[in-house]
Amino acid sequence: MNLVKLIDERDLVKICPKCGKKYLKNDNFCGIHDAPIKLSYIKDLVKRCKACGAEYPEDYNYCIKCEWDEPLEVFSKPRPHIDEIRQLKYNPNKRYNFKKHQNNFAEFNDLLSDENINLLKEFNFTQLQFDTIIQNITNTSKMIMEEFITKYNIYMDKLYISEKILLYAKTFVKTEYKQVNTSYYGYYGYNTIYVQDIDSDPYEIITIIHELSHFLLSEILEQIISEILNTDKTDALEALVYHILHKDIFNKVVDEYCAHTVEARFENFAYQDYGSYLDLLNEFAQEYSKKHLNIAKTIGNTFAIYIKSIIESFITAELRNEIKYELRKSDLKKTNDFQYATDKKNNWNKFRQAIKIILTKNIDQIMYNPKDLEKLENTRMKFSENNK
Repeated sequence: MNLVKLIDERDLVKICPKCGKKYLKNDNFCGIHDAPIKLSYIKDLVKRCKACGAEYPEDYNYCIKCEWDEPLEVFSKPRPHIDEIRQLKYNPNKRYNFKKHQNNFAEFNDLLSDENINLLKEFNFTQLQFDTIIQNITNTSKMIMEEFITKYNIYMDKLYISEKILLYAKTFVKTEYKQVNTSYYGYYGYNTIYVQDIDSDPYEIITIIHELSHFLLSEILEQIISEILNTDKTDALEALVYHILHKDIFNKVVDEYCAHTVEARFENFAYQDYGSYLDLLNEFAQEYSKKHLNIAKTIGNTFAIYIKSIIESFITAELRNEIKYELRKSDLKKTNDFQYATDKKNNWNKFRQAIKIILTKNIDQIMYNPKDLEKLENTRMKFSENNK
């Protein structure tokens, strides 16, 4: 089908900007006002009252909110510039403290007390609590997105795909563009996603989804500790989870495999990339067996299932197909990485046990190892700076 014809027939209409009357595509002037008519996107047409500014759907002709008796005027919504989305400054971190807890463990001596370590090892945590965390994260992101749309007068239909994904990421975590000193297209650290400023929408889209997955896995673990210890989420708690995920190569593989699996959900089959997961396998093999690797992949895939459920509350099937179409047009190279995917997942009891091991395996030595405590304190300072 001819693309131009498709746009003409489905998406564009000629209207008079004064009276809103529609015309055929060959017409050029309004018969009522003898004024030039313009071509506009149908979905962008909005009628507005000159007196009070109230906006109405296309089928309204007069304002019902004030006494202004002249017909509503028609206007076309402006499209925000990408720089406006990039420069939108907002730190949503505090919004992810869902309730006031009894404790606020801001110091490691308090957070990692013998009593708290025992509570984590007992791990009295239910599937209902876990599902509530997933739902709270999803709902909070939706509320922040609605606030963005209202406060900054954002029209989602006007945004390009990469802009939508960028805006969505900003409902969770600070997301910035910069020249990063890495072979990858971005990275996540200390409640900030950094995206390589490479002027390539497909790479930016996939990078943001990948790094957002890292954030969400960390956020889920932070919320679990928050529930078990009945504490607010603090810089110290966030630093502890970050340290746990990076101290043990098993946890690093779980985290990286999860992020690639989430990313793959939005990629075309032959273009799936597990590069940074593969980069960890030599180190993993020095400490763990092939059996352990399969266990790590299963845990990572189980986390990915929940994280995909969060992300797909925004990235609908329609938007996912648009992303895949955008990727097909790019210079992304085909790979054979789909061979690393797994459909294995843990049931709740096994998944609960896996989370417990991730959080507690090295927790005793962390508290009594001066080098670990020094790293924790440095990490806490970085979270503190980024959370301002």
